[in-house]
Amino acid sequence: MALVISGNDLEGLFSQPASMDLLVEVISETLRAHSRGEITSQEGFLLPVGDGKRNFRVLTATLPSAGAVLRIYPLFAGARDAHCNLLFDGQTGDLLALIAGGELNVWRTGAPAGIACRLLARRDAKVLGLLGSGRQAKGQLLAIRRAAPSVEKVRVFSPNKERRTYFAEQMSSWLEIEVEAVDHARAAVEGAGVVDVATNSRVPVLESNWISPGALVISIGSGQLPQELVARSRVLVSSKEELLNFRPPREPYTAMIATGIWSAAQTIELGEVIRAKQPGRQTESEMIVFELLGMPAWDAAASAWAYHWALDHKTGTQFSLA
Repeated sequence: MALVISGNDLEGLFSQPASMDLLVEVISETLRAHSRGEITSQEGFLLPVGDGKRNFRVLTATLPSAGAVLRIYPLFAGARDAHCNLLFDGQTGDLLALIAGGELNVWRTGAPAGIACRLLARRDAKVLGLLGSGRQAKGQLLAIRRAAPSVEKVRVFSPNKERRTYFAEQMSSWLEIEVEAVDHARAAVEGAGVVDVATNSRVPVLESNWISPGALVISIGSGQLPQELVARSRVLVSSKEELLNFRPPREPYTAMIATGIWSAAQTIELGEVIRAKQPGRQTESEMIVFELLGMPAWDAAASAWAYHWALDHKTGTQFSLA
């Protein structure tokens, strides 16, 4: 029988930072599979609600090692119990689980940041500059902490002082790392070996000259990096297809391509580095940007990861459509 797996059912999984370690390996294998051309399908489309002004986003993927997934989430505020993943057996087509998608998405988006740090950051990178103090920032910090043990200190900035202070206190305790809330974005990123931009802004939130030579910059959203930073960096992506076809367009790349000052041909997929088909960091002074574009196959992989944990821990509620 299928399972309904709620957020409460997964509390034991998400309360343990060490849970990220296996997910990092699962997502690494998904990136390998993507690089080898083994992912059967990845699709996305918008599903309007009745007023025609608001939309759900629906993502689908089939991953041989995990199964098939359909992820549904609202692109608007106020919807309750609306973010979920449906996981199907890849061989029989049986429905395996209906899984709460909110926190699962945070973890599946965090894991690639950990992989990028492990492969692309300087070995002596000790400081992480983090912009953002929301749920996605939590996932980014968690994965980097687990995958890049050289990072010893975090400087975090977000516009709301109370929120960033609370975030710093909570993450310091949970991850056993020094997290300092600072009063300006420049104070967070200047001199940092790793910079992670995890805000909901759609305009640049830092300046290129704030970033030190040799830094790794990770961005999880469109428009957050200035063109000057992209132009002076080696750019890696999770998926070139997602970069070129993302809707709405992924900036600043779309604008730079349109004006001829940058080409997607310059990018390297992270899976190629994992498979040793392309080099990771080439010099200590090299500037690297990792544009973390979500892949629907990650939803399949993360859903299977959560489903098997639920089975092992005998949690979730059985149901049948018969």
